[in-house]
Amino acid sequence: MADETHPIRRLQLMLRDTCRTDDARAEAKRAAQEAGMKVSGEGNASLSARMSDAEFRKLFPAPSGSGDTLAVPERLKPFVESISEAPEHLSFE
Repeated sequence: MADETHPIRRLQLMLRDTCRTDDARAEAKRAAQEAGMKVSGEGNASLSARMSDAEFRKLFPAPSGSGDTLAVPERLKPFVESISEAPEHLSFE
């Protein structure tokens, strides 16, 4: 979770089965960027994104109530099945 020392939120977006093509993934990336996310990685079935804590709180003002997933914004619903916040990674270096 972001705070003063971690002002960036990392998100994982799971793409819908129908959006696992290059063209559909490009549209999903555009939609994520329009929602204020900076796409930081992509796979066949998912996108990774980052956004500031302030933008995150605007886009996701309240918990979704469904476990660890966030409510998918309307603009992303045609492309994205679920969104979750990436867990903090521990570095052993």
